[in-house]
Amino acid sequence: MAESQTDKILDIYKTLSQNPTIIKARITSIARNGITIQSHWAQKNLERRSKQKFIQDFSLDAELNPLVESFPVDISTEILSTCSEDEQYKAILRQVTVDNTSKQFIEIWDRQHLVKNYDLSVYDAHGEIYTDAEFSSFQFSPDKSKLLYIAERKLPKCEPFYKQKTREKIEKEIYDMEVILKGNEYVYKPHWGEQLVGKHKSVVVVLDIAEDTIKINQFIPEDYFIGQVTWTPNGEYLVGVAWKCEARYLGLYACTNRASWVFLLKTSEFRKISTDNCAARSPRFSPDGKTLVWLERDLGSTHHSCHRLMRVKWETDEKTDALIDVVPDCLTIAHEKKFYGIYTKSLPRRCFSNDSLYVFLSSPQRYSIKSYMVNLETKNIIEIQNDDSSLFILDVRKNRIVLMRTSLVEPPRLVVGRFDPAVEAAELPNLHLLEITKPLVMPEGMENLIIENTDYEYNSKEAVKEFNYTYFGKKCTEDKTMPWILMLHGGPHASYSNQFSIEACILAILGFGIVRVNYRGSTGMGKNTVEYLQGRIGEVDILDCVTATHDALKKYPWLDPNYIGLSGGSYGGFIVAHLCSQYPDLYRAVVSRNPVIDIAAMYTISDIPDWCAAETGTPFLERLPPTTMETKYSEVYMKMFNHSPIIHADKVKAPTLLLLGTNDLRVPYFQGKLWYNRLIANNTKAKMLIYKDNHTLASDPVEMDSVINGALWFIENNSTFNQSDEEITVIVTAPEEEVKEEIVEEKPVEKVEEKVEKKEEEKEAKPKKPIQKKK
Repeated sequence: MAESQTDKILDIYKTLSQNPTIIKARITSIARNGITIQSHWAQKNLERRSKQKFIQDFSLDAELNPLVESFPVDISTEILSTCSEDEQYKAILRQVTVDNTSKQFIEIWDRQHLVKNYDLSVYDAHGEIYTDAEFSSFQFSPDKSKLLYIAERKLPKCEPFYKQKTREKIEKEIYDMEVILKGNEYVYKPHWGEQLVGKHKSVVVVLDIAEDTIKINQFIPEDYFIGQVTWTPNGEYLVGVAWKCEARYLGLYACTNRASWVFLLKTSEFRKISTDNCAARSPRFSPDGKTLVWLERDLGSTHHSCHRLMRVKWETDEKTDALIDVVPDCLTIAHEKKFYGIYTKSLPRRCFSNDSLYVFLSSPQRYSIKSYMVNLETKNIIEIQNDDSSLFILDVRKNRIVLMRTSLVEPPRLVVGRFDPAVEAAELPNLHLLEITKPLVMPEGMENLIIENTDYEYNSKEAVKEFNYTYFGKKCTEDKTMPWILMLHGGPHASYSNQFSIEACILAILGFGIVRVNYRGSTGMGKNTVEYLQGRIGEVDILDCVTATHDALKKYPWLDPNYIGLSGGSYGGFIVAHLCSQYPDLYRAVVSRNPVIDIAAMYTISDIPDWCAAETGTPFLERLPPTTMETKYSEVYMKMFNHSPIIHADKVKAPTLLLLGTNDLRVPYFQGKLWYNRLIANNTKAKMLIYKDNHTLASDPVEMDSVINGALWFIENNSTFNQSDEEITVIVTAPEEEVKEEIVEEKPVEKVEEKVEKKEEEKEAKPKKPIQKKK
């Protein structure tokens, strides 16, 4: 391949990487003459092969016009940070290396200096502090005298059966009465799976800043795993989320279907607030302390689904009720807007209006992220005015709101608005949003890219017959000249939204059209759509993708029917494997990341085996069923196998690039390796990159390598560009390690005709249901 193509892609990637991403933002002060906002950002540092984090303050006048912005300050060593509600104190959790040993410190700052610094290794009260989005807490008490957080429980010290020690060491251990378990070093400890490795047993910790003590709460029942803890308004008690500790921990990352409750810990009394047979998360108190809200969903079998917004009146201790219930299909809300339910996994830390009458939240809706305000008295849902971009609420304080706006063509921007209850209750809420940051650097060609959404409806009697797709790319005048790529999201119960993507931008700038499909089973379109796919995977989703392919060819005549690529990861990899094998003459090149290939095999090793059962419409059996049960164990495996793309592997013609992570616990990389081995056995061109990374392949060196290699693969296997098929390579890439390259014996590539007759193409890809109309 011409070196110039690689250099061009790298230049685009470097340019796009200069735009930082918003992590969070907080209103730190409000006065008559204006407000101050502190924002946290992350930017790729390609030379360091990592992200660099920084904070930046913005001062705005009373009309929310920007006045002054501070110089960015690096905070890369900060892991967590929080401020007291009056913004007079700040706590920072920092990971630093002292005497070649990595340690965690908690720093307490006031407005002038470092007040206290706690070396947690000296206290030796617990393990690592949790910093993940699922469990972590880091919060001052209302009186600022204490700091609350979640950590791994301290385990007894383990050592080998034989370990040589000095007499002094033995005497010290006896004197300290130190408990040491011999031969227990390698005992397995269950954890919460993908991206939550090491989370075995949590403890609630309170750091008393006045007394300089660290205390572990001893009143949590042993059979619960605690996270997302916050203080009650009076600062005396705790509210949080408790997950049931089963004998086997099932993966929790991206899975909201794990039994959990919002609880109250009142001194030594542990009491559940939310109901059984649900999964609860994200408890939030109103400013007046009279209302507690949280998100909740039915357990079900789908790993993610539509949520309720629940509420309890705190002081009167009334029964819980739903402010927003589960939406089966679509709900007409204020001002005749359409609402498809709540699919967000958390609420903003501060999400109430100043009078505690409105809750603000954001959620995926079809092909975008929209923001809403909910009236606690009337339960009216009101959509916040915005353009076609996605809008996320970050912080709400005294009726000032900080948001993030983004789209496929625009990196995240910081936005601020003001809420007037007297006006917004009666009118369509226009928060008069003002952008206070702009994209810094954008490569040439971005200005020519368009974004268009299509809602598609089958003319059938099926219970769910709608899906949607988005075209992203240039608008061309010459028919059938643009190579294009069908992109499929993972999950399957997730969705594509109008958000910035470096990968999509690179491909669009290079001249590829992008079509991103939200097939039936995606979120943001009602609970019924989410659940419709179960038991129909490899059928309904494939039909939607093929239908989107042909409909896009009709709607965008410049798309080339003779060059259609496929790109998808995880469950998206499952779909692209099905598509390229069931329609081998329709799709011409494939990039697949950690794909699901053989569900029956994945059932035995994934951190979410229940997902394998749910999606194929089979019961989740962890032991042999009784002989009286109609379902046989072998039948379960056969149904999983028959839904899998591995049964079609021998039909694949398209050159395929596989991107796999060795630390993937969700879809272990042997799945992708199985597909690769089948392809080369059938003399199909294939290339496999193996990274030392987890399921998301999101670490900075891996993301850059996989995105650039994916773009090069589509170019290499497109006759429009210079083509070079001299060899098939397996490259093993690991951050901080030497890259190893192994040349695999070249396999002949089966030729595919340059032109495929349109009638033959339509016959091969003919949908199983008649197609008649579009919305």
